[in-house]
Amino acid sequence: MSLLIPSPPDLDACWLRAAHHLGAVADPAAPPGPGSGGHTRSGPVTTDGGEAGWLRVWCAPRARGAVWEGPALAAHLLDERVPRPALLAEAAWDGEDDGRWAVQAHLYERLSSPPLSPGPVPHRLPDLDERWWDGLAEAVDAIRAVPPHPERGVVDQAYVNRIPDILPEFAGEDLAVEHWETAHGDLHWANLTAAPLRIIDWEGWGTAPAGFDAALLYTYSLPVPEAARRVRAEFSGLLDTPAGRLAQLAVAAEVVQAAPYDASAADLEPHLRRHLRSLR
Repeated sequence: MSLLIPSPPDLDACWLRAAHHLGAVADPAAPPGPGSGGHTRSGPVTTDGGEAGWLRVWCAPRARGAVWEGPALAAHLLDERVPRPALLAEAAWDGEDDGRWAVQAHLYERLSSPPLSPGPVPHRLPDLDERWWDGLAEAVDAIRAVPPHPERGVVDQAYVNRIPDILPEFAGEDLAVEHWETAHGDLHWANLTAAPLRIIDWEGWGTAPAGFDAALLYTYSLPVPEAARRVRAEFSGLLDTPAGRLAQLAVAAEVVQAAPYDASAADLEPHLRRHLRSLR
């Protein structure tokens, strides 16, 4: 039995509607582009105050849930130690495409530099100074210090318990998570910028096993040994612990599970399999 999922609405029209509602002016020379999954549009605008902005619009069948609320909650709960683009305004409406879709728009300050990688896995270790690495370590610590939100989760105990179903070589392990903390949840190279450091994409943040962000960044660095060495050196205090090992297993399970349908995960999997031998 197949499940029929309706096609998303005209997101270019939704993007223009959001820009008009928020008083932003689109750049005719730089129209909005699609994001992964076909449910987003993003592009540069000028705000009604003359600032360089970035407008992102996305659609979902229902106007609620953790992803829907993520950016606004992050803007409210995270302090200045977590560098991220400022959320300037937001808007939402439902009823698109005969009521089958809800649409949400976020207007951010525009980044002064692009992400460090077009995809989660870098092609090389970016040229980053010590101040950048210190800032990233401080940001990760500040995220971890945010009290876990009871309604937001990145990975839960039920998923961790299923790790042997995905990675059978770890059957019989004690998989009880003793410490939970707040995580960005998708801390890879496509969600980081330099000059200055910014962490982007706050839709999915929430509670995860301790060390999850460090584990994810390390995992996505594995194909570039120099990058992996640097990340491991920077976050050894999180990774080289029993909790950090468990966080790495959780990330590994996610990657292996996604590999059949996600190109980045498929490319990463052989490198990850080699790393997993060191975790046994």
